[in-house]
Amino acid sequence: MDKNNWRGLGVASGRAAGKVWILQPFRSELICKPEGEIEAEGELARLQTAIELTDQRLTQYEQEVQTEKGEKFAQIFSAHKLLLKDPAFIGEAQQRLKVKHVQAEQALKEVAAEVVQMLKNIPDQLFQERAIDVQDVLEQLLQNLQGSHDSGAASFPDAGNWIVMAEELTPAQTISLPKDRVLGFIMHQGGKTSHAAILARTYGIPAVTVVEGSWETLTNLKWVELDGDEGWVKQSPEGITTTKPNDWGNEEQSDQTGVIFGNMVLAANVGSPEDLQLVRKFKAQGVGLYRTEFLFMGKELPSEEEQVSAYTQVIVACAPHQTVIRTMDIGGDKAAPALNLPKEQNPFLGVRAIRLCLRRPEIFHVQLRAIWRASAAGPTAVMFPMIATLEELIKAKELLFLARDEVVQEGHDVGKLEVGIMIEIPAAAWMAKRLATEVDFFSIGTNDLTQYMMAVDRDNNQLADLYQPYHPAVLGIIARVSQAAEKAGIWVGVCGGVGGDSLLAPFFAALGIRELSMAPGSLPKVRRVLTELAFGATERETLVDNVLDCSTAAEVIDCLNKFKSTVK
Repeated sequence: MDKNNWRGLGVASGRAAGKVWILQPFRSELICKPEGEIEAEGELARLQTAIELTDQRLTQYEQEVQTEKGEKFAQIFSAHKLLLKDPAFIGEAQQRLKVKHVQAEQALKEVAAEVVQMLKNIPDQLFQERAIDVQDVLEQLLQNLQGSHDSGAASFPDAGNWIVMAEELTPAQTISLPKDRVLGFIMHQGGKTSHAAILARTYGIPAVTVVEGSWETLTNLKWVELDGDEGWVKQSPEGITTTKPNDWGNEEQSDQTGVIFGNMVLAANVGSPEDLQLVRKFKAQGVGLYRTEFLFMGKELPSEEEQVSAYTQVIVACAPHQTVIRTMDIGGDKAAPALNLPKEQNPFLGVRAIRLCLRRPEIFHVQLRAIWRASAAGPTAVMFPMIATLEELIKAKELLFLARDEVVQEGHDVGKLEVGIMIEIPAAAWMAKRLATEVDFFSIGTNDLTQYMMAVDRDNNQLADLYQPYHPAVLGIIARVSQAAEKAGIWVGVCGGVGGDSLLAPFFAALGIRELSMAPGSLPKVRRVLTELAFGATERETLVDNVLDCSTAAEVIDCLNKFKSTVK
């Protein structure tokens, strides 16, 4: 590995370059007192004051994010506030103050260390990454105990735009930084599902977690460049800087002209109606993946009317373009109190997505009714996630049309609803020819397809080098699915992470993929590539053959880069 290059995990899309600012963690200073001088009542009072001040600060963060980005992202800080009432955290610390007569800082640190260790011992990346949330709340409590407002972010330079580098980034630090002057984040720890990574993606700030190479050497650099899509960091010459966050590849479509190759549809992936502002900003041609999980993550299940409203908002806003609604894709890895899901040893291979829906038909039925009713508002499609067998698909379709009959009999209007499935399990990809006879379209979910093809947890930083969406086997199975769809006369799209990969866009065009759906911020650079693309049938066949003849992901990347250099 080049000593001036670091490999890592891209956790927030985009590219940036600039001068480095290192965020230093808060260090609490405990003043030692003889045990006899520590009064439990006084320490309990100090702790209560710190809890109240921390709650006020978290409420400010919660309101700021809710105003700017919506309720879904504000829930990060709602969850932090709940920790202030958690008997296993605060309650246990208060108990130790009464029994052991130690300082509030010591009690909090002891209990937090135990909770963090417990979370890290759970063999699930999602729970392990929640440990940083406990540490975040602990840090804020310690600051308030000691009357300090220096979260590290307070010393951010008064002027200029910077690449922020941190050992680990907490949600509070992320939100308290001036996001209009942060070019990118580089972290030593933290995965794609960490709350800091979620906030970085929400605000469109590129971020990378570095997993290979010397962190100490990296933190000594003054100028760096990073890519949150490909997951790398490298030293850059002094003075090379982006002028605003994610301004490489983040241009408005209005600045671009020309016809997209093959009239391909460039759509957006959205997670709630709050994302519509990004759909409009980047002028997506509809929504290729509407994730509906946000409706099911609360303490109560959404009503049919609530679901109809949420789906209709997006359908109306996207018309005359189509909105593709994915049915609930939830498993034991997600916190969904209303669903009361049991913990599973391996939730990514467990009762989730269509498997959960078919086992909980009373919940599935309400969602299907709501989708049918919303379909009257404009062009709509529904797709079932994690289909592995023909039997699952037939059963899901049976329930879908039973729901239609019901709502029509009740006098509700319905529209024409295209029916599709996500191809994300190798078994479904292998059976694509048969499955194609049952649906109107395929949407290839490359994130899970890569995970299952390569047998690698895509959120495990230690295995980041094995998560290879460019692997010839992954691209080969995508080609197989595309060919099956073409023979059956149905359309096929890509809605996974590589749907927004501008390097792979010509390969997908050559395969005859009709739709690429992606994070809205990726639309401009993919659109630019496909607007400039022009090749005939022979060139398309050659590109596909050359890619599929490769033996490694590195060879594929090299092949695609060579093709890119030939496009004028």
